[in-house]
Amino acid sequence: MKLQSAVKKETVAVATGTAIGCLALIALFLILYLIFPESSVKFDYRVVLGAIVGGAVAVSNFFLMAVTVQNVVNLTNQDDALRMMRVSYRNRMLMRGIWIIIAIAAPCFNYAAGIIPLFIPGFVIKLRGIKMGITGKNAPAPVRAAEEREEDLQETSAQEPDSPEAPDREPDEKPAEQETDE
Repeated sequence: MKLQSAVKKETVAVATGTAIGCLALIALFLILYLIFPESSVKFDYRVVLGAIVGGAVAVSNFFLMAVTVQNVVNLTNQDDALRMMRVSYRNRMLMRGIWIIIAIAAPCFNYAAGIIPLFIPGFVIKLRGIKMGITGKNAPAPVRAAEEREEDLQETSAQEPDSPEAPDREPDEKPAEQETDE
């Protein structure tokens, strides 16, 4: 199985966004610790370790989902595809659940710093979707093709001589009859 370029590209984008989110999380813990040093928010190696491992679990979850979707697209049997998606979902949720239990139970991790990164990829994906919607750049090929088709249809309908928007005839004039070869 060869990874498609779209899987690689999206995984790198999600990994980059998750890394930025984890750094922001670590910075937030540091700022809270500096502002409130006597509070229950402590900044130590446990925060950094929790954020790193939590981010790795989150990116792994996304990557495994993307690989599953790539494999399911190539299946012709719908029942096999559904079964593969369900097994993948179950295994990925099990992986996340085990990580949450470890993050809470193991004293070497700050549980909040370990669990919060699991939500960062979803946030990154939503932000990328908003960016694509606003800028229109990096839209998937089917979306671009549909937009181009719609623009072509609009241009064609505007150029038809019998359309009401045609500027070369008066509204009460009838369109010229076309001669046919019979």
